[in-house]
Amino acid sequence: MHPFERHLLRGYAYAAARGGHEADDVDLSVSDADLVLKRIHHEKSRPDRDFVAWLVRHAGELACEPLPDLSRDAYDSGRGRVDQESWNLLAPILDRVRPPKQRPRRSGLQRRLDWLIETLALDRLDAAILGLTVRAALDRRFHTLAQVTAGNSPGRDEIGIRALAALLGQGTETIEGRLKRSRPLCLLGFVEDRNAGDFAPSRMVLRVARMASAGPVVLREALLGRTERPRLGWDDFVHLGPVRDLAERLVEGAFRERSKGVNILLYGEPGTGKSEFARTLAARVGARASFIGETDDEAGEPNRNERISAFAVARALAGRAGRVLLVMDEADDVFTGVDSDDGRLRAGSKVFMNRLVETTEAPTLWITNHPDRLGPAVMRRMSLALRLPVLGHEGRRRMLDRMARRNKLRLGSADLDRVAALEASPAVLDAGLRVAKLTGGGAEDSLRAATSVAAAMARGRAVAAEPAFTSFDPALSAADHNLAALADRIAAGSDRALSFCFYGLPGTGKSAYARHLARRLGLDVVERRASDLLSMWVGGTEKGIAAAFEEAADRRAMLILDEVDSLLRDRAGARQSWEVSQVNEMLTRMEAAQHPFCCTTNLMGSLDPATLRRFLFKVEFRPMSADQTHAAFLRQFGIAPPPGLDLLDPLTCGDFAVVARKSTVLGKRDPAALLGMLAAEVAAKPGANRTAIGFTARVAR
Repeated sequence: MHPFERHLLRGYAYAAARGGHEADDVDLSVSDADLVLKRIHHEKSRPDRDFVAWLVRHAGELACEPLPDLSRDAYDSGRGRVDQESWNLLAPILDRVRPPKQRPRRSGLQRRLDWLIETLALDRLDAAILGLTVRAALDRRFHTLAQVTAGNSPGRDEIGIRALAALLGQGTETIEGRLKRSRPLCLLGFVEDRNAGDFAPSRMVLRVARMASAGPVVLREALLGRTERPRLGWDDFVHLGPVRDLAERLVEGAFRERSKGVNILLYGEPGTGKSEFARTLAARVGARASFIGETDDEAGEPNRNERISAFAVARALAGRAGRVLLVMDEADDVFTGVDSDDGRLRAGSKVFMNRLVETTEAPTLWITNHPDRLGPAVMRRMSLALRLPVLGHEGRRRMLDRMARRNKLRLGSADLDRVAALEASPAVLDAGLRVAKLTGGGAEDSLRAATSVAAAMARGRAVAAEPAFTSFDPALSAADHNLAALADRIAAGSDRALSFCFYGLPGTGKSAYARHLARRLGLDVVERRASDLLSMWVGGTEKGIAAAFEEAADRRAMLILDEVDSLLRDRAGARQSWEVSQVNEMLTRMEAAQHPFCCTTNLMGSLDPATLRRFLFKVEFRPMSADQTHAAFLRQFGIAPPPGLDLLDPLTCGDFAVVARKSTVLGKRDPAALLGMLAAEVAAKPGANRTAIGFTARVAR
């Protein structure tokens, strides 16, 4: 046993032998052993026989003079106090157990604990409690002393409140107060409450205690968490706009001025590159990104207290470790319940947690998929908030190119376009590329793998590659506006707070024209059907609507909402409050939008009247004229239109697209067969006229 540990063990034993404490004149600036001795009074009550047995058995290890040769029956059997005769022999010479006033040099364990205590600014009593719990967990002699002193048998790494009070010369109420969940030792995760009044040091503390070195540099490096090199470049996050560069200047200024309490929130959907941005930002400013509290000391999943403990240590260390950018991923787990009005949900003091954030020594990034769970008190303490959106086509393509080269995977321009057309996060696309590298399947395997993961993440919403910007000829779509002229005027203007309502029969080209406009404006498309946004949960539809508008704004994309009549139904016929609230949410978002959006519907008459003034352009799409159907037949099938085409009404662009695919499947390309299939499409429409139905029957015969 190291002389320092022996010195402490003697102090604890002496305190237990004296069996009490003083309540007055406590000097918390003195050392652990001195703190123990100052709290002892000289009550002459007889000690427990188990304690006397321990004392006699360990006299040699304590390096005190031999104790009287007492009868074993006096102390080594049963429970209860030592007999009076034995006590009369033992009491006058207990001063032999008392440790000398001059303390030996510190052991390596004590130097490591002192470093932790100093780093976290624990007071002397908290330090004494921490030191005793650690030693009871690591050394059986300290543990058995605690057992015989308190008269109980906790687990092998635990120590009870009664034992802590007796060995530290404190009252049990004092120790209980220091071990409440709201006080630093438990709140920071240094000491764990094992229930029934038993406590044990956390794995993080034991990790420090067991380290081979007591050097501050080694300890600091071991506790600052993992760091990884970024896999993406600064230009890969250009889609974040000016706020990206603001984050860089803020972090650089915090390092330069050594400013405390600089916190940046990174939020967005899973896989949008939040962690990667943290690494890239750190590299940009020449700092180390330290991810805190991701695993426990056995590479397992840490609990909340262990994560708070790791952050408390890291924030204190980072100020002395140079340019370190702290990163707390899944931050909402740490703050769960902090802003709750239900005290049962709150683990620890709200004030303490807020103070932990606002006094962090190094710039800190907090990453979450659910910013609303952090609560307003935490959000107020953020210096900057960045939402990482789902990337647009060009952003995905740019990232894919870089990731493919990193994976040593060759993808041509066409392949990059195919994979980038999938509306998925960078993490999902990167995983798809790794699959392609392992299988040797190229873009096809990459697309299949990424699509499968994106579909699983969509939780039932259909996932497919976003519609390609195919050539759209306004001359083949009929409308009450000149579609070509409208597209030219909009593309030539600088105003982007544009709103459109395209209405008319299905298949008339409403969504296709909206995508055409986006291409003319040089914008990506965020396209959502009403079924993507409608939710069975109260408030869920409103959140879906808000998310769609926010995503389009973040990506600087055109938002296309198909089947919008389900979201903007006339409130006069509403029977439920949520029917009104979802229309209100739509109207509010439409009014505030500064990016272009387009709503399409087949049921213009069912829209709430208040929606009409929110649309800058309202365009009715109509069935094709006879000239248009002739031109479409020739372009689609490469042959002259047959007689009888003029009898089909109404025909739309969508009808020609369906028949083109159907004819390919059936292998039929003769004019009569094509005409019959077009007639069948017309006949299937609601309110189809008798001419079309009769024409279909004649063709079938």
